Amino acid sequence: MRRSAIDTPPDPLSAGARRQIDALLAAQPEAASWLGVLSAVLAESAAPRWETMASATRLSPERAPAAPLLAGAVIPVDPRAAERWVREVLRIAADAGPEAASLRAAAESRDLAPLDMLAMAINAEGDHLDAAAITLGASPEALAVAAGLASIPLLQAVRRRFGAAVAAHWSEGYCPVCGDWPLLAEQRGLERARRLRCGRCGSDWAQPGIRCPYCNVTGHAARAALIPETDSEARRVEICYQCRGYLKSVSTLRAWAGDEIPLADMATVDLDLAALAREYERPGPRTLRPGVTVVTADG
Repeated sequence: MRRSAIDTPPDPLSAGARRQIDALLAAQPEAASWLGVLSAVLAESAAPRWETMASATRLSPERAPAAPLLAGAVIPVDPRAAERWVREVLRIAADAGPEAASLRAAAESRDLAPLDMLAMAINAEGDHLDAAAITLGASPEALAVAAGLASIPLLQAVRRRFGAAVAAHWSEGYCPVCGDWPLLAEQRGLERARRLRCGRCGSDWAQPGIRCPYCNVTGHAARAALIPETDSEARRVEICYQCRGYLKSVSTLRAWAGDEIPLADMATVDLDLAALAREYERPGPRTLRPGVTVVTADG
């Protein structure tokens, strides 16, 4: 029996994200397993349960002016939903490659603490994640990636709930909502307005002028760009001579939806390779201080 259009559930992904996925599958078929993990995470980000948790989030009234919105916040989380989701992410990530296979045992472990895992990922507590990996018998690198992915639906929901509260003059190099470094820069519209985009929560903010988001150095003497031979007007890598950091920059006529940003990052891996070949690097995750506290929703 054929299903009617009425019976077909709506696609949880934005139209732009769906186009990105189709293009990536065609261009990078070898990345299908990893793309499947990322697609599942982005689809989960549209689930209403995360909106409910975000709505109950309590921001800190003592937050400093230059602190992200989530600094010192308390997020009540449904423990059953969190446990199901964190274990699911570990299971599907374990199939993404041999280096992630150790996550399969972690997904079934009684020692797994899902709420702690979400808090450690949001706060970028690398040492705590390494300790958790030892307890769970998992690869520290694989567990850190999986925990970061597991936090995305909650962070995307928090951004949708509180993003409008970001100060209009925010121009720090880090995300105004979750405090992470930008994943990409958009050169948006015909006027090429520079907008930084967070890959975790999807935030969108301006950082005018020639300025490194990582070390704040300004001016042409310290900043430059790596420009590919093709698409030189549309894609480039911003580099910093001082801190040796880099940020990919892509032209777009419209703002990307929150679920498009990690996919755009995946579609520009050639720019990463060009930067790494010249010994430029992305900085490690930026620790949120004061950090988020994740509690049970009935706690």
